Amino acid sequence: MARNRRTKYRVRIRKFLNRDPQYPAFIIGIVEDTSGIPDDDKDQAWNWGDIELELGDCFRRVSFDFQMGTRRERMNSLHKINQMEEAVNAMRDAIEREVHSRNARPRTRRKSKR
Repeated sequence: MARNRRTKYRVRIRKFLNRDPQYPAFIIGIVEDTSGIPDDDKDQAWNWGDIELELGDCFRRVSFDFQMGTRRERMNSLHKINQMEEAVNAMRDAIEREVHSRNARPRTRRKSKR
């Protein structure tokens, strides 16, 4: 008899990255919670939980794969997301500094083209 199990998630998020809805950049992150699946599950469903990270801008889309089948793959997936976090945080900090720098500059009017 098949078990009816409601899928639980550790993370299930979808965000639009631009304030203007005309520009549909997005991020989707999903990590299924497999902790409720028994260790002796005959299909080892706990080993195949959904893990997904997708980023899209207005023209392109990229998906990142996080293998979890073996201990080595799990360690590599954790390393991968940690490296991505480090890079994103460095970019955020640099953009924040650049925004403050540019906002502090005197404003000049652009010359109109005739």
